[in-house]
Amino acid sequence: MYKIMKTLVKGLCCHFIYRVKYIGLEKIDNSKKYIICPNHSNVLDPTFIFPLMDNLSIMAKSEIFKYKILAKLFTRYRVFPVNRKKRDVKSTLHAIECLNFEENSKLLMFPEGGILKKKEDLRNKVRNGAVYISAETGVPILPVFITRRPHLFQRVYVVFGDTIKIPEEIKDDKSKIREYSKKMINIVYDLEEKIKKK
Repeated sequence: MYKIMKTLVKGLCCHFIYRVKYIGLEKIDNSKKYIICPNHSNVLDPTFIFPLMDNLSIMAKSEIFKYKILAKLFTRYRVFPVNRKKRDVKSTLHAIECLNFEENSKLLMFPEGGILKKKEDLRNKVRNGAVYISAETGVPILPVFITRRPHLFQRVYVVFGDTIKIPEEIKDDKSKIREYSKKMINIVYDLEEKIKKK
């Protein structure tokens, strides 16, 4: 059923609603663990990543779990909630558990903490969770840039960068965690340059 869902999502979201073109697919090794960190400007952003990854868990805003039918569907496909209004320790611990579940487990989380619409927020709004989880687990971050706010039925570029290794020793240093988080989101947006060269 999981493979069928991946095929359906790929056909509907990546070929029909949008025409998705991937750059840097060679950066992905599905036998390895990653914390996948894209920018976020479109509600369908997760669907561009989901079909490519094995054993993928997805962190999503808790608001979408208020509908029982959707909550049941999301949970079945390893989507779990995070409360963005406070420090959600339970969600962080669950994310770590997801990464420890299998040898090639992956976690998709949006480090900006939500959909960004204003250009002035780009590179400026980033949360520390991804970097902390990476430091805690030793799982590298895979930065991804996704075309911002695309129009329906148009081209979307999804660009994968080189993995970012976060030193374990910074996990208890809030200033270092913040420093690496800012560096990481800049790396994500720098990937847009690869689109301009196409």
